[in-house]
Amino acid sequence: MSPTVHGPGGRAVRLLSAAALVLGAAACSTSHASSGSTPPTLTVEGKQILDPAGLQAAGERELASAVSFGYVSASGAGKPQCWFARVGTDGQVDGRLWCGPVQVPGSPPANAWVPIPMIKTGENASQIQLSVQDPQVPQPGNRSTPVGDELLRADGSTTDPKATVNRTARANFVAVLTDTEHKSNVDLGLTEKVAVRVHDDLLAVNATGYGRPATFPIGGGATLVPDKGVQLRVLRLHVERPGKTDPAFAAQQWSGFAPQQSTLSLVIDGRTTVLSPDRLPDSGDVFVIYTVPDKAGPESLVLSSVGAKSLDQRLEVPGGQRATPPPDALLTPSGVSKAPANASQPITVRTAVPYGGLPAGDHAAQLTVTGVRLGWQRPIKLDSGDYQLVTESAAGKSLLEVAIKTSGQLPAIMAGQVTKNSFTLTLPDGGKAPLVGVRYDGDLLPAALVFEVPAAVKSVKIGVNTGPVQVTALGRVDITAGAAPIDLPLDFG
Repeated sequence: MSPTVHGPGGRAVRLLSAAALVLGAAACSTSHASSGSTPPTLTVEGKQILDPAGLQAAGERELASAVSFGYVSASGAGKPQCWFARVGTDGQVDGRLWCGPVQVPGSPPANAWVPIPMIKTGENASQIQLSVQDPQVPQPGNRSTPVGDELLRADGSTTDPKATVNRTARANFVAVLTDTEHKSNVDLGLTEKVAVRVHDDLLAVNATGYGRPATFPIGGGATLVPDKGVQLRVLRLHVERPGKTDPAFAAQQWSGFAPQQSTLSLVIDGRTTVLSPDRLPDSGDVFVIYTVPDKAGPESLVLSSVGAKSLDQRLEVPGGQRATPPPDALLTPSGVSKAPANASQPITVRTAVPYGGLPAGDHAAQLTVTGVRLGWQRPIKLDSGDYQLVTESAAGKSLLEVAIKTSGQLPAIMAGQVTKNSFTLTLPDGGKAPLVGVRYDGDLLPAALVFEVPAAVKSVKIGVNTGPVQVTALGRVDITAGAAPIDLPLDFG
């Protein structure tokens, strides 16, 4: 069932789910309408529609309510109009009105249309009477495109809904455009200083450009211009979504709250527009294009971490000033540090019994660090096999995750939950960082270890402790370090 929101007088405005929309692959926009000399006879189910002009007017009143509430923004040269979609010859049309063009908040900057269903309220042998229903407003970030290639009105005017033409951005206009051409900021008029950078453990954004251009290219040779009374703003963002790209967050079985995707919102003069996660790349660049009143108030970008521990990080645009300080665990500019190319340690594993075709005895292997993350929340795997999202709550502390890979002839047995205590993370002052948890798969050693460290830590050492451990089906297993622990300089800038 589609969710509903209520407009004036309790009138329901139905929001379509993304699956219910017919999404346009090409940008759709109205062209200049051409008037025919003779009004067409419009038909549904083979019968002439009574008072099609009255239906258009009724649909436009419904659409005006959706615009006034900000569910969509008008984006054409004049007021949005309602049209019939031709689906055959001799005036046969779709059973819905298509009203627009409009901009659905957070969708690409190509014209969208709002379908308005019509129901039959009377008929005879040759005519049919219809009544408009609630507008089916697309969900934020999505667009709906009329069926067919031609829209027409009762007076004979026609337009191509899929034509690519210049657009006008009005009040409450918010669009997200994927950056595919990678033009320079100078070429795009994005020359103002910007210092917006924010992240949590599932989403990171870094502003790489900002401007107040008089026009902005939106693809296909079309441009966007602001309407009277508003100004155009463009914020260029680089986006990384570890919540989508890190396999650890894709686990199915969770103890407690499972990770929830973080969201990004734009706040203009106190009005919040959530940018649809579907419009943000897993790793890539976008333009957030929006309008502000001529007497502009504050502009802000908000990163919301959702879950058992919720958090809003609000930054002023373009200066980057924070409304409130973040947790110490998120003070670094980013949460990822590159592992050095030589971040490895030779080890020897001695087994007392043969296993899986591997004889008992000494087995040489190489331990390599493949990734380092610093943050507020990290997923770990419990002894039960369920995953758990742990959150750092202590002041001045962060969670440091070290991902490791072991190469060599080692028993293929899942024992990371047992061998986890064979590792030590040493801090610059010589102290040992407490182990919070690990993630493990089908190997003898863990795949990742999570430690609690000082939030401002600049370097650590990690390696195995020489000593025995008891592993089911193997008995005693001796792990010996063949060299000093691995030095890990940390740079989260």
